[in-house]
Amino acid sequence: MLPDDKKLWGAWGQANALYTRWADAHGINSYLLFVLYALDGREAMTQKMICECTGLTKQTVNSVIRSLKNEERVVLSPGVGDRREKLVALTEAGASYAREVLTPLRELERAVLTLMGRERAEQMINDITLFNTVFEKEMEKR
Repeated sequence: MLPDDKKLWGAWGQANALYTRWADAHGINSYLLFVLYALDGREAMTQKMICECTGLTKQTVNSVIRSLKNEERVVLSPGVGDRREKLVALTEAGASYAREVLTPLRELERAVLTLMGRERAEQMINDITLFNTVFEKEMEKR
């Protein structure tokens, strides 16, 4: 028997709410948190890639990127294939800011995963990845 779909939605919604609550408690917007998470440790990404990675709308990502650009935390450069598409990359100041924001969050995530145990944590990640893969394939069929 399959689990109730409301449980899936509830679990996803609770996880999203917890990250939003963490961001609020640390004085940042959750959209900014998600964009920093996407950009951190990457060479550069298009805004479309950031949208796909975070689930945020193009307008929201654009707004966050504009703000980070005004603060000189990101630079925009022409895309490789499509010159109209801009690549977004953290500046040195942006990478430092991302580390400042994300380090305590990653420490919390590591602590939670440690408490869960390696096997359960890996299984959870594998299960979410499988769900996302199958969901995407089914969505493309319909």
